[in-house]
Amino acid sequence: MPQTHEHRRDAEPKPLVIPRTFPAPRDLVFEAWSTAEHMKRWFSPESFTTPHAEVDFQPGGVCDICMRAPNGQEFWSRGRYVEIASPERLVFTSMVGDPDSPAFTMHTTATFEDHAGGTRMTVHQAYDIHDEAFRSAVDGAAEGWRTTLDKLEKEVARLQASASSAAL
Repeated sequence: MPQTHEHRRDAEPKPLVIPRTFPAPRDLVFEAWSTAEHMKRWFSPESFTTPHAEVDFQPGGVCDICMRAPNGQEFWSRGRYVEIASPERLVFTSMVGDPDSPAFTMHTTATFEDHAGGTRMTVHQAYDIHDEAFRSAVDGAAEGWRTTLDKLEKEVARLQASASSAAL
């Protein structure tokens, strides 16, 4: 009799892949990832804010982001840049939760390609779950990224407008 394989609840979630096209040059889209000031404007889901960010944009540099929920609860993502190849590729790893007892770890790669007069950015994120209580946060990552990238689109438009007015 053939064996059936039940889905293991403790199995790691499938990697998330989210593409988005921006009507802006790659260097501007890439730039929006490069400083704490930029990240504070966009790096959190809809209805969340990003009140704190520390960005040392170099391989081995810190990428610490605080996302604040509407109820005031703060969620820190603390990580390090692994690779920065401007304006093609960005890789970083971060951990959510207490540094001594992390909830989960994220391995994020963002790629940037010229596409139809703009930029096609693809975010690939893989997860290691350390605390099953936080699986729902990972399960909701696709929607969180969708609304976060909506905010990134606004930041890129702001950068583009700023670059255009500086050129005048």
